[in-house]
Amino acid sequence: MTTTPGFEHRGIVEGFYGEPYSADTRLWWVEKLGRLGMNRYVVAPKSDPLHRDHWREPYSAKALGEFSELVEAGLQSGVSVGFGASPGLSIRASDPADVAALIRKLAGFHSLGSRFLTLALDDVPSRLEHSQDRQAFHSLAAAHIHLAHAVAAAFPDATLWLVPNDYTGVAATDYLEELGEALDPAIEVAWTGRSTIAPSIPASEAAERSKTLRRRLLLWDNVPVADGPMRRLLHLGCYAGRDRALPSHASGILLNPMAQPRSSFVLVACAAAYLEDPSGYDPERAWQEATATLGAGAETAFRTFAAAHRFSPATPASRDDALEACFRAVERSIAAGNDPAATLSSLRAALGERRGIAEVLRQNLADTVLREELEPWIGSHHEESRRIDAAAQALATAFDSASNAMARALAYSVFEGSLTLHPAPAAVSYGPRRAFYPQMISHREETAAFGPDPALFTGMNLADEIIDFAEGVLLPRLGAAKRSGPVASAEHEEER
Repeated sequence: MTTTPGFEHRGIVEGFYGEPYSADTRLWWVEKLGRLGMNRYVVAPKSDPLHRDHWREPYSAKALGEFSELVEAGLQSGVSVGFGASPGLSIRASDPADVAALIRKLAGFHSLGSRFLTLALDDVPSRLEHSQDRQAFHSLAAAHIHLAHAVAAAFPDATLWLVPNDYTGVAATDYLEELGEALDPAIEVAWTGRSTIAPSIPASEAAERSKTLRRRLLLWDNVPVADGPMRRLLHLGCYAGRDRALPSHASGILLNPMAQPRSSFVLVACAAAYLEDPSGYDPERAWQEATATLGAGAETAFRTFAAAHRFSPATPASRDDALEACFRAVERSIAAGNDPAATLSSLRAALGERRGIAEVLRQNLADTVLREELEPWIGSHHEESRRIDAAAQALATAFDSASNAMARALAYSVFEGSLTLHPAPAAVSYGPRRAFYPQMISHREETAAFGPDPALFTGMNLADEIIDFAEGVLLPRLGAAKRSGPVASAEHEEER
């Protein structure tokens, strides 16, 4: 009888682009990860100059002191704290001085007690940049193997995680084939799935990459990260789309959180439940528990708020399922020629609850740091709810048998006026108006490409959909027309 292996590595990698976490935030994370039964926290922020652009330079005594405190806190919580260096933009793999500088940089972390080290060679040129490296190595893979082996030899008691140049996709490449054949099998290798932010990770795709690399994978899972073109979004959904059979092909999963650490807890807590028991994982139950924990003091309000921020490539249809169900009932009722009064009443009741959420969260949410972190989206959720309610109110007046033509016309004018008084906010609630997820399947200069997973999402905001619906229903009833697109002048029309 064979036993399916479990996940050895379970945690997060602070690997987003943007302001790195503070020392206090890292300590907060380590404590939370321990409580969730997770065991890894890796410090590898892309925008930290000393991690990437100026990797040769040592950290200050103050920073090293904070790292030491973090490692110690990790020991107390059962969380192994790891650190990384990302030297690929400038290192000369054939230069003993550069290799020594890399080892010296990682030795600073090792001396603090860290036994999980990361050599990040991602998001760098996919060719040998330096002439001396081209003379010394027959390929980029050979250079990277040389660096990885030098680090592994220097720290034999540590786990080494290599983030390779080809970290996405499923198909084998020459680079990956060489890694699989020549890299020490004890070295972990990162993979993000078939694309950068994989909507799903089937076991079959993991098996194919695992076969190429000749080892189980250590997934760098780019969720709930929201950097770059995703900054307006808040990913408060559940952990979804990860195959229950992944442990057969993956040694672990480290999630890349958002720049908003407290908000990231929702999805990370859901992932913890998956990592503990993939076969028994219930995404919705995990999400209910995570939102209750994070939303302490305002649990119901926070859960309703979070429901409006569940959109992601893994859950693109989730924009507040309960509110959307109310809207669909209105839509069906009007389409069937029935009186929509009851369905509109339900929709407006739901919107009344949502319009009150901002005050509840601002007054009652126990975690004040979370409250400050959420403020742009608390404001956007409130404004979007008001905009939807204005549409619902105009519909209610239009279908009220007691209202006259003037009342309906005025109600519509008030509705349109409210849209200018309360314009769509910059932060995004109820799904994106325009969101780009960089779904690369190759990062090599010659073959860089986006894959079949949706990358650009447009017109997916529930507030806009309800407003457009209301306009489409009401304007014909009022005898008005709606025109979209450029308008030609009468003179121009005559010339044509």
